[in-house]
Amino acid sequence: MKKTNRFLTLVAALPLAAALSGAPAHAQGFGGLTGGSSGELGKAAGLLSGSGLNVPSVSSLAPSNVTGLLSYCVQNNYLQGNSPTTLLSSLKQKAGLDTSSSQYTNGQNGILDTGNGNTFSLSSLTGNLKQKVSTKVCNAVLKQGKSLL
Repeated sequence: MKKTNRFLTLVAALPLAAALSGAPAHAQGFGGLTGGSSGELGKAAGLLSGSGLNVPSVSSLAPSNVTGLLSYCVQNNYLQGNSPTTLLSSLKQKAGLDTSSSQYTNGQNGILDTGNGNTFSLSSLTGNLKQKVSTKVCNAVLKQGKSLL
């Protein structure tokens, strides 16, 4: 097997290994997970423990990125009920929210954008890990969105 193929196989197996491992979650590498939305995001970080992926804190996201992410979460059915849709409408109507910004667009594509060049893409995750992490992050985004009103 070529070196490239072995590397790609290893990289593809990391999220699966992290999801299947029964190891306790470690917050190492997941800075900024303390705060109002840390419960759900901390659980997401635990799911990614050992995978080499870092989930940025939702509380550090710009309002436009939070709104875009909320849109991604609603469209992909990670959040149920009328509350997320109503909140999304309220946030979009809020004065000063820039829905033409790259942070908003990134959010709509499932990308957490910390604004300093660091991003984390929910859409790049696959399988069971994608469902679990996206649901946890979307719940944290919902809480953060409520705090913006």
